Amino acid sequence: MSGPAYDRRVDDDVASDVIRRLERIGVDYYVTGSEALPRYGEPRQTADIDIVLDLQPHEFHRIERAFERDYVVNRPIGEGDAKIASVVAQSGLGKADLMLGRRDAWARSAQRRRQEWDHPRLGHVWVLSLEDLILAKLEWSAGISELQLRDCANLLRANAAIVDWTYLERYARALGVDEILDRLRASTP
Repeated sequence: MSGPAYDRRVDDDVASDVIRRLERIGVDYYVTGSEALPRYGEPRQTADIDIVLDLQPHEFHRIERAFERDYVVNRPIGEGDAKIASVVAQSGLGKADLMLGRRDAWARSAQRRRQEWDHPRLGHVWVLSLEDLILAKLEWSAGISELQLRDCANLLRANAAIVDWTYLERYARALGVDEILDRLRASTP
């Protein structure tokens, strides 16, 4: 006997709800990860949504208050300034990972460069710029995740005419992923 069929609309409803709640409480954000991919190229299915918040860990009570009635709220964890938290729908059918607290030069630049986008399933959202999405995936992968590297190669291929290489190279050096970017650039036609 099998369980109920998976319905992507439930995840989309949760992702949309999380975004709308963030907007209602005035938290600046941008969508990153796989949900940002369709903005610049090839989409890829994911089990959750990744959202970067312009919020410090000591302000997390705002998230708790906005979500605690309908979500299991997992408090921020992590080393240093950057933390990750999550909200999981009490139904168990949707989750958002929330990154917060990062304040380095790249994080500030990425927040300033975010773009409005009419997401095909989620409606109006703020999304990471093309170059910052590539940098985020390179940093997250540390050069070892084939999936993230493939996403980056696809982004570079699909957007070859508009990639800001000066920006990419500057922040790749700052993030310590410049060698990975160089290898990716050399292998991407």
